[in-house]
Amino acid sequence: MYTIGKFSKICDVPIKTLRYYDDIGLLKPSYIDSETNYRYYDYDKIDIIKLVLLLKSLHVPLADIKQIIESANPVQWNSMFEQKISELEKQKEQITNEIEDMKQLKMKIDAGIPIIQGPIFSDCYFENWKDTLVYTLRKKIRMKFIDRHVQNVFNQLYAFNLEVNGKLMAIFHDRDLKENEVDVELLVPVKDSNDIDGCRILANGTYACITVKGSYTDLAMGYEMLNKWIVEKDLTQNGEMMEIYEKGLVPDNMDLRHLRPDLTRHPSDFITKICVPIH
Repeated sequence: MYTIGKFSKICDVPIKTLRYYDDIGLLKPSYIDSETNYRYYDYDKIDIIKLVLLLKSLHVPLADIKQIIESANPVQWNSMFEQKISELEKQKEQITNEIEDMKQLKMKIDAGIPIIQGPIFSDCYFENWKDTLVYTLRKKIRMKFIDRHVQNVFNQLYAFNLEVNGKLMAIFHDRDLKENEVDVELLVPVKDSNDIDGCRILANGTYACITVKGSYTDLAMGYEMLNKWIVEKDLTQNGEMMEIYEKGLVPDNMDLRHLRPDLTRHPSDFITKICVPIH
């Protein structure tokens, strides 16, 4: 038999660790002197500690290692190893994906491309609009409920059997930043009014516009740029500014009955047009 000190050197395991394994019942000494309380280990314990170290290097929890050592059933061993292999395969896939992401970031850095892509703004421009029939729904709500408001609009369109003829629009008539509330009117172009209350005409005319590629939080800067351009051109606003959601959370192919946000599109790829009628 080996003393705990000798066994520690043979197995290259600290004495403190061997005592801990004894305390948790993972590796009991072969003999403990009742007078000196010294621990002794026989040769067979070397194979056990080798197995413990191997499984620990594979990140198997000590509780599972204890089960494996105590079990004489190969089927149970096989089940545990299969589970661990499955966990490691998932970790391997995750690590592979992380490595690929890091490579992509490195390629951007090497090419001088910013890692964090900011919003992209078009030049300001004019558009000539014809009369546009829209269905509208206006409500004062908290901003966190804006998605619910959008859903209500499309529920109404489905209920009234109105055929959509363009992109979702929004006019923010008032923003109460203190209460985090907005007075927002949602507008959806439709082909026919079906004599439904809530339909109205957006008047024809010239509109000043700017297109923003980026998240909705970037639109404030787009508003500022468009307002500045209108002043520089000595133009006069003839109505309120509106947002047109060209590409974003509202899917391109809309199923009015089962409308769901398009969560596959990254916010940096959202495209929103800000427009305002002008003289």
